[in-house]
Amino acid sequence: MTLTTHYSLWLAPLCVLLGVLCAWLLYRGTRERNGWSPALQWTMGALRALVIALLAFFLLEPMTRILLREVRKPMVVLAHDGSSSLVASADSTAIRNAYPAQLQALAKQLGDRYDVREFTYGSAVTDGLQFNQQEGQTDIDQLFRAVYDRFAGPDLGAVVIDGDGIYNRGRDPRLAAERLGVPVFPIMLGDTTVRPDLALRGVDHNRITYLGNEFPLLVKVKADHLKGRNTRVAVLHNGKEVAGKDLAINADPLLAEVPLMVKADAAGLQRYTVQLKAVEGEVTTANNTQDIFVDVLDERRKVLVLARSPHPDVAAIRLAMGALEGYTVETALAADFNKPVEQYDLVVLHQLPAPGVAVQPLLEKLEKKEIPTWLILGGQSDLRQAGAMGMGVAIEGARGGVTDAQAGLAPNFTLFTLDPEDVRVIERFPPLQVPFAQYALSRSATALLTQRIGPVRTDHPLFAFQAQAARRTAITCGEGLWRWRLADMQQNNTTAHFDKLVQKTVQLLALKQDKSRFRVHGEREFAQTDKVVLDAELYNASYEPVNGPEAAITFTDEDGRKLDYTFSRSGTGYHLDAGVLPPGRYTWAAAATLDKERLTAKGEFLVKPLVAEKMITVADHGLWANIAARTGGMAVAPGSMESIAEALKDRPELAARSYSHASFSDFIGLRWLFLPLLLLLTLEWALRRRSGSY
Repeated sequence: MTLTTHYSLWLAPLCVLLGVLCAWLLYRGTRERNGWSPALQWTMGALRALVIALLAFFLLEPMTRILLREVRKPMVVLAHDGSSSLVASADSTAIRNAYPAQLQALAKQLGDRYDVREFTYGSAVTDGLQFNQQEGQTDIDQLFRAVYDRFAGPDLGAVVIDGDGIYNRGRDPRLAAERLGVPVFPIMLGDTTVRPDLALRGVDHNRITYLGNEFPLLVKVKADHLKGRNTRVAVLHNGKEVAGKDLAINADPLLAEVPLMVKADAAGLQRYTVQLKAVEGEVTTANNTQDIFVDVLDERRKVLVLARSPHPDVAAIRLAMGALEGYTVETALAADFNKPVEQYDLVVLHQLPAPGVAVQPLLEKLEKKEIPTWLILGGQSDLRQAGAMGMGVAIEGARGGVTDAQAGLAPNFTLFTLDPEDVRVIERFPPLQVPFAQYALSRSATALLTQRIGPVRTDHPLFAFQAQAARRTAITCGEGLWRWRLADMQQNNTTAHFDKLVQKTVQLLALKQDKSRFRVHGEREFAQTDKVVLDAELYNASYEPVNGPEAAITFTDEDGRKLDYTFSRSGTGYHLDAGVLPPGRYTWAAAATLDKERLTAKGEFLVKPLVAEKMITVADHGLWANIAARTGGMAVAPGSMESIAEALKDRPELAARSYSHASFSDFIGLRWLFLPLLLLLTLEWALRRRSGSY
């Protein structure tokens, strides 16, 4: 132990001198005045000088430096596999009953010599040994990375890990095990015997499709020791087979991929059960079935192409949209059209309005209902009436006739992006026939293409959009789009560039905008182990966010059971954490009342079951043997766990380590020092009192 101060120790004599000086000033002449003996005077003066000197010395901030020595045991990490695949094997009874006591006995035995840290791993890493075997996924790599992040260093001596060697999440654990730099001792659990079994290894499928479409499934099948048998791969929906195929098991083992097509005939989150017909002699049928969920959308955008007269532009637009999933296109002549225009998400007007065609009532409905509109001008268009429609382009000075104008990309267009190759191709397309007039872009519109007359680029818009208003519109100031499609095929042997331009235009214009005042947001799918979390927003009549009223929501599962929740307020909105829910499809209905108006929202979500642990049940002891060989450890069977303790005992590097470090203690922070100072002052006061000074 050494003494040090914040200020120089050379000031300590001055502290003593200060104490002596104060005592001398206080007690000089007191012996003659009070009749004290010299011994009494010197005693009281010494007490006062000592107290003042000590107080002055404490102002120098003295500290003691103590060298502490600490002995640490080497650390051993003990990790248990908490996945459900362990109890799917033949020795599941032993793992549930006898094995937990054996592993805890090993932990106790190791605890006499080492600092044992216990963990359970599966889809996540948790502290302690848990033997409920409920984890739906196994990530061995995650465990090794967690051990490295928390304990990597000289204190980590070894890792003891058990399991069946099956991992279905994360990366290959071999590299993470080597990075630890310590031996890994695997305890090999599970059954490596390959028994006769037919297993559904997985189903590849689309997560989203549209009502009425057919979507593909790719069923992956494995069969062991069942050669010469037959099975059937079937897809069931509401208990009825909607697709199927017979499969002959002609190899051992058999690995097969069976493609199927299923038609989506109901909207919403639909459950489909993929099933393998059981074969006699199978060890288990638990892995013959898998449920998949497909979100079937009934949200097809309906597009109407309304023309003054038959024109190849109409066919070019319809063909370009043929590959755009989720959109349906109808074509009609203005003179024959009598359907309600409100049912369409986008209306394309080709050379309309036009003289002699009564479309004014339809134009008024388009504006009143705020239906997106794409206007294509031509030689038969009424330019005066078209300019009055508020499409973002002012048209003046129409004198009849047409002029040829090629396309040039306008700068600063940001509503959607075109690849440089698309731009190069579009600028080489033949010219459109533009009605002769003066065209000017309004402030609310943005030009995608401008008119290029020969080599001269102009500011006159050729293709412009108005996307910021309540009603999205586009205007093409010329006809002849069909020539663009033919030129694309002639020059590039594809129509993809033209089709992409039409498709992006339609997608931008037909995009549905959410104008509801109560909105609930959240994921459409949750894993079985995830918490179901939703957020909500409530808006007043001015579309300002508020969260004063209470917002409630009700979940309904597939069996009709209801779960009621209330949102909590968060910021300017609402938040709900419903916790972990059982697997299945849930519908929800939320409501809030604002200004005596009840606002509602509806939706659905899916809690996906974890089936990975059922797919593979044959233990992979080769993985453990490889990890042990790479790290210098030893792979053992459950009955030989005592050998791990013996192997660790024989390693000289796994010895206790001694560490020393300095510790500083501030004198002025020690409360007990107040007591001797108080005693010194009390003794001085008592002597003065006894001598009759007070």
